[in-house]
Amino acid sequence: MEKNSKLGVGKLLYKYIFAPTLGIRYQISHFGIAGSIRYAIGEKALKNAVTHLLPISTEAKVDQITFCFLTGKNYWHQTLLCVQSLHKQLSVKFNVAVYSDGSLSEAHVNVMRRAIPDASFILQTDVDERLTHTLPYEQYPTLNYLRNWHPFFKRMIDIHCAPGWKIHMDSDMIFFHNPVELRDAFENKKAIYMADLLTDSYFVDELQTLLYKYNIQCAPNVNGGIIAYNSDLVDYEDLEQKAKLLIDDYKNTGPARIEQTLMSYLLFKQEATALDPDRYKVLFDLKPHFQEYQVCRHYIFKAKLSYFTREWKKIIR
Repeated sequence: MEKNSKLGVGKLLYKYIFAPTLGIRYQISHFGIAGSIRYAIGEKALKNAVTHLLPISTEAKVDQITFCFLTGKNYWHQTLLCVQSLHKQLSVKFNVAVYSDGSLSEAHVNVMRRAIPDASFILQTDVDERLTHTLPYEQYPTLNYLRNWHPFFKRMIDIHCAPGWKIHMDSDMIFFHNPVELRDAFENKKAIYMADLLTDSYFVDELQTLLYKYNIQCAPNVNGGIIAYNSDLVDYEDLEQKAKLLIDDYKNTGPARIEQTLMSYLLFKQEATALDPDRYKVLFDLKPHFQEYQVCRHYIFKAKLSYFTREWKKIIR
């Protein structure tokens, strides 16, 4: 009885104290108390700014590039900023498709529709219906499990398990120049990805182990900020098999590493080209190194402080 009581107290502490303060504690550990306050003020200001954006037209012909975003309650404002920066820099019309990570409310959608009225908002019910035909559970139980396990996998499944060439982008990016490489990739239906300069990518195991034990070969240094490939060329039976192997042997490494491994595997099989990491820059540090020639900046980890306190103001004045 005493053991069960302790377990009950532990669950209550996690639910009401640990979980709700996780974000705050993460920020303080990265930015300190003063930095966390600046972070919160900056993010609130960005949310306010994007709700007052004038509507922009992104409607293009069906044969123009469509940028896909997986977003939710924690990212909708960043998605709008990214689209706004694309609109300022891209020299051609483009389409926007917004997918929910499961947390995008009707209120969020309404705000986004006012800012980007031409965007397509893909409902969860629409995706569910499509997947019953393209990835039926009886044939692909592991891929369906992954999708429900963590929103990470909705990029690979909800967005890319549809016919044709698809490009998805993370929301926490800003474009400062015309991303001609993305348009060229679309026109030539080439697989591309954003690359970082880390010596070790976030795979579930060493590359040699993945190759010799599971016949999984991965594109190196993949960053999920920008990923594009042709869904028509994916062997989903093979992907289901590889996903099951990783879940069976590496589930404890977490969804992020499994998703990174599978996505990098798909990119390798399509001979994907890495975007220039100096021009499409992944920023990690508290004091990022900015260069004028950077086409796109992806702000992760400690670089988020610069994103929320200064960088977004270069796009929305």
